Amino acid sequence: MKKSSAIFCATILILSGCDRQSGNQSQSGTSSSRRSVKTARPSTVIATPTDDQLFADFLKSNYGKWRSDRQGWQPGDGADIYQKCGSIRVSTADGPRYLLAICGETESAVQDGVPGMGGEAEPGSIDLYVLKPTQDGHGLEPVMQKKDIESGGNGEPGEVSIHKFGPHLFGFSIDEYSTGEGYTQQVRSIYLPYGDKLIEAAPHISLELDNSGTYECGEMYSQCRERHFTITPDTGSQGKIYPLKIAETDTRGDRSVNITYNVTFDPEQGRYLVPKALSEGF
Repeated sequence: MKKSSAIFCATILILSGCDRQSGNQSQSGTSSSRRSVKTARPSTVIATPTDDQLFADFLKSNYGKWRSDRQGWQPGDGADIYQKCGSIRVSTADGPRYLLAICGETESAVQDGVPGMGGEAEPGSIDLYVLKPTQDGHGLEPVMQKKDIESGGNGEPGEVSIHKFGPHLFGFSIDEYSTGEGYTQQVRSIYLPYGDKLIEAAPHISLELDNSGTYECGEMYSQCRERHFTITPDTGSQGKIYPLKIAETDTRGDRSVNITYNVTFDPEQGRYLVPKALSEGF
């Protein structure tokens, strides 16, 4: 980014006169001292925009008009209403890069001020970006993007978070929660910058599976099952993309089993090799 600076110049002129006669100093005529100062007008200083200003300008340029009643941007009548839902600035050898997530909820998602009022099977949407500063440093432009990801329900998108997936790699996680017929399920999808694209590196890894609301569980406790998972990038490993450590606690009735999985990234396929047991659901 270019920095502007103001340069101030001052010119001082001193005029004086003096006569010396026979070793005696005498003043002949008029001795005067005058100072003239000229100050250059400072050049205009253009402030560097903050990250929040850059994101706000990007939304304004790409997502239509501001809806104050929904606190979001809408490209047109009937379109989803978008808000920033995740961001981070990282340093790279090519300069700063910005990871930005924009989440959209449907118009019907909020009714009479009440959120989550869209249809149960009605997803929200998510746009993911890797951005770089424009040439003048006062805007952002895409390096790569993944748009119109259907996510969530009731007209609302899933929850986005940003994590470190390698020594120099950050990516997005999208968590989604659903219920139905007594079952509860929560899953996570992972999106990474890879090559020149944003890829879905791991779709729908289980985070939680629970059948506590089913008829079978209500009739027989031994049929009740809960599976809970924690997903952690293995930051102690070597390589450009960390493997995932996934710990599972599987509880059936009064018995619990703990299992740990090591899920590696396949560079040829461009995805994590997720075992079926971690994505099959009930």
